[in-house]
Amino acid sequence: MHLSYVDKTKEKFPSLSKGLKKVADQLLTDPIPFAIHTAKKVGTIIGVSETMVIRFCHEIGYPGYTDLQKELRQSLLDLNNAPLTKTREADARQNPFSIRMEEDLHRILENAQNIEVDDLDRAIELIINSDKVIVAGYYHSFSFAHWLSFSLNYILGNASLYRPASDAGLFDLPSKNSCVIIFSFFRYAIDMVRLAEEAKEKGIQIITITDSRVSPVADIADIVIPINNQKDFLSKGPITLSLINAMLAEIIERVENRGTIQPSYKYFVKDGDTK
Repeated sequence: MHLSYVDKTKEKFPSLSKGLKKVADQLLTDPIPFAIHTAKKVGTIIGVSETMVIRFCHEIGYPGYTDLQKELRQSLLDLNNAPLTKTREADARQNPFSIRMEEDLHRILENAQNIEVDDLDRAIELIINSDKVIVAGYYHSFSFAHWLSFSLNYILGNASLYRPASDAGLFDLPSKNSCVIIFSFFRYAIDMVRLAEEAKEKGIQIITITDSRVSPVADIADIVIPINNQKDFLSKGPITLSLINAMLAEIIERVENRGTIQPSYKYFVKDGDTK
């Protein structure tokens, strides 16, 4: 079976050196520079040498850079990702909101196709089987952490939100049957890196949801769940929330099947029943 450049890169990623991982992450996150630029230019964009880019191609099974580039160009040509038609341009002028929502939908579908099922499965089982889960995020990531911690606590009763401004680390969190979920997006808050380092020292397992496989927290975490192609501020939101909700739905299904869901999850007030 012919493996795509995505499959080849993901297969080799764990065994790559730190420098080669930077090249791999850039290819998985944004392949377009590889399709249109020379190896030297791509190296400049990433911050590595031309030799490193060429060596990466060899590592994932291509005779040279031009062979990877040829496959990339064909792949990009095959994508159903044409620019706006005149009709859609007219629609965009009349209703720009629907066009922006369609763009979000495209990003969500693109990420769904590249999802690492095994890593997500491991993360979900770790969350379910943990007696205590700490969820952390800083700056704009705080809202994602808040929603996930609230929902997990509602479903499982085992989650707490970490507040960097007031919480004093993980001193009371036992390493056994505990985990930390860290949202880490560019510009990677140092507080989250320190939290991950502290968790690592204590033997607490770390899950990170991040926008780069080579982000500072990804180097420390036990399970890395990357969100691709999301370097700008607004693009992260819809994909991240969609991913969180997909995880929560799967958690609900599993704990309901096992009979371990929180009793409060099933509580509701019937319409008109106020007594």
